[in-house]
Amino acid sequence: MNKNFFIGILAAGKGTRMESNIPKVLHNLENKALIDYVLDTAYELNPEKIFTVVGFKKELVINHINNPNIEYIEQKKQLGTGHAVLQLDNPLYGKNGHLLILYGDVPNIKHSTLSPIVDEHIKENADVTMITAILEDPTGYGRIIRDQSGNLIKIVEEKDCNKSEKAIKEINPGIYIFKISKLFKNLKKVKSNNESKEYYLTDVIELINNSGTVKTKKIDNPKEIMGINTIKQLELLQK
Repeated sequence: MNKNFFIGILAAGKGTRMESNIPKVLHNLENKALIDYVLDTAYELNPEKIFTVVGFKKELVINHINNPNIEYIEQKKQLGTGHAVLQLDNPLYGKNGHLLILYGDVPNIKHSTLSPIVDEHIKENADVTMITAILEDPTGYGRIIRDQSGNLIKIVEEKDCNKSEKAIKEINPGIYIFKISKLFKNLKKVKSNNESKEYYLTDVIELINNSGTVKTKKIDNPKEIMGINTIKQLELLQK
């Protein structure tokens, strides 16, 4: 067990674009629920504790996972990724260490990819390490905005991008490792003054970047970070 290392899996969403009445994370990919792939990776990373944030039809998700060692945290209203992660503030209160954020609808992320990134983050006691990827078609993802020296400035969600920002191909899949003490202190400052009136987890990156250090790690295989939002995307992964 990796003491003082925790994993939070976000699995509260309905997945409206799936046009289905079951939670998105319970849709099958090759006869296995999406969230099962993510859990397999989480187990291999051997954290002190795994938290799963549940919401829509939470009983179905909890009963499916059926693991008493996982702590389930309810997000009663789906108000964005920042709000989802904020639900982990109480169960992690007073804890030192680091928190990896994963998603129940991103099934291809591998232990072999994450493990060295997590190890380096913990060894360096970094404030945040975030994964990025280059996509030929970055539609749907937040863009990584850098300065002329290549340093991270901020992340802009696609719906808030201007024309030049939309042309950027380096994207943010939303997989982060946070130093717990930095995360919640800054997450409580995040506002919902954006087009969706949601609390973006990306905003906390900008806050921490202003007062600390945010490391980025570009992964080689962008297929690992592909999320599932529609049945068509699910079918593409089946092939």
